[in-house]
Amino acid sequence: MSQLQLEVQVSPSREHGASGIEAATRAFSAGDRPTAERGYREAQALPLQRTESLANLAALGVMLGDARGALGYARRAVGVGRTHAGAWINFGVASWRLGQHRDAAMAMQKAVELRPGEEAAALNYARMLRSVQQLAQAREMLERAAAHNPGSWRLQEELAITCRLQGVSEAAAIRRHALAALSLLMPRLPASLEEATTPPHSRNAADDDAASTRARRLLFAVGDALDAAGVPFHLIGGALLAIHRDGRLLPHDKDIDLALPFETDRELVAAAMSRAGGFRPLANPAMEVVAAARKWVMGFRHLETDICVDLMFVRTQDGVARFELGAPDYLSCELPAYPLRALQWAGRAWLAPSPPEHFLDAIYGPDWAGPAVIRGFDRRWFDTQVSNPSRTPESLPRAVTLVLLRLLQALQARQWAKARALCIQVQAREPLPEVGAMLARLERVQAT
Repeated sequence: MSQLQLEVQVSPSREHGASGIEAATRAFSAGDRPTAERGYREAQALPLQRTESLANLAALGVMLGDARGALGYARRAVGVGRTHAGAWINFGVASWRLGQHRDAAMAMQKAVELRPGEEAAALNYARMLRSVQQLAQAREMLERAAAHNPGSWRLQEELAITCRLQGVSEAAAIRRHALAALSLLMPRLPASLEEATTPPHSRNAADDDAASTRARRLLFAVGDALDAAGVPFHLIGGALLAIHRDGRLLPHDKDIDLALPFETDRELVAAAMSRAGGFRPLANPAMEVVAAARKWVMGFRHLETDICVDLMFVRTQDGVARFELGAPDYLSCELPAYPLRALQWAGRAWLAPSPPEHFLDAIYGPDWAGPAVIRGFDRRWFDTQVSNPSRTPESLPRAVTLVLLRLLQALQARQWAKARALCIQVQAREPLPEVGAMLARLERVQAT
C-alpha cells in the first residue's frame, strides 16, 4: 500500500519568498532535482506563515522523499487554515508515505468534504479506499466528485477503473466512463503530438540484448522450478512467437505466458514456485477474487529480473483448447486443440504447440510473421487482448473496454503511435464514435 500513486497539490501563494517553492516544484517536474533540492533548503529557512506556503512546502518535501519533514509542514498548514483542501491533501499524502494510513485516509476524506470536485483529493481518496477493497465507497465518492466537476476526464477514468475492479456486472458502467474520459480528454491534447519518450523496444541494440537476456533468465528459472516439481508446461503467447520467429525473447515484453494442463494441482504449482525462491505471487492468494482466478491463471513476479510470468491453465475438451483470464475481466479465447512437440532453443528442448504456425495464426492472425507495419500500425503495438482472432464472442466487448483504458494510459504518457495503434485495433473489432474521433485527431495532427 505504501507504493500507492498519490498526488500532492501546489497552489499560488502571495507570501514573500514563497514563489521559490513553486519554482522548485516546477523544476522537480522537469527533472531538475538539484534545483528542486536547493529551493527546498532555501524555503525551509524562511519564516513562512501562510497556509498555501506551508502546504506547498509539504508538497515539495513529498516530491523529494522527505515525508517526515513534509508531514510537519502539512500539520502546520492545516493548523493555520483548517478549511484549505490542499493542506489536507498534502497532509494525507505525507501521512501515507510514512505508513500512517488511517490518518492519511481521514485527511483525504476531509479534503473531499471541503472540495468534492477537487481532482487530487478524489483520486487519492479513491485509491486509498480501493487499497482496502472499499470499492463501493470509492465509486460513490467519485460519482459525487464527477457531478461537481463534470469536465474532469481523470475522474471519469478513475470511475472506469473502480467499476472494472467491481467485476463484469459493471461492464456497461466501465465502458460509459471510459468513453466519457476519452471524449473529455481529446480537446486537451497538445497541438503538437511529439512522442514524450522513446519506446523501450526502440532504445538500442545493446539495451535490447540485455532485456532479452533478462527474459531468458526468467524463462529458465520458471522452467527449472516446474521441471523440479514434475509439472508439465509448454510455450505459448509472446514467448513462442519470439522464439519461433526471432530466435530470442522479445526485449519489450513485460511478462511471459506459459501453458499448463487444466488438471494441474494449483497448490503443487504454488509450492514449486515458492521452493524455487525469487518468485512472488502477483496478488494475495488469500483474497477471494484471486483464489477464484486461480482456476485459469496464476501470476508471479521474478524478483531478479522484475519480469512477470503468467501460468495459464488450458482446458482441452471436444477438440477445443480454452484459455481464460480471471478477475476482473474474464477474457477467454478458444482455438482448435493442438498436439505438442519439442522445440530446440538455447540448448534446451521446450514443448510447444505443433505446428507452431497454426497456434500463432489463431492468436495473432496470419500476419504474425509479416513486416514491421501491419494493418496500418507498428506491429510492436499489437494488443493481444482485443486483436486475438480466437477471442470468444461473449468476452470481446470486455476486451474492447480494457483496451479503452490502455488507450487512455497511452495518451497520458504521450505515446501517440501506440495510442493510434490501439484506436485502429478497437475500431476493427467494434467501431465506436469516440474512438473514431480520437483516431481522426491523431492522424490529422500526425499528417500536419
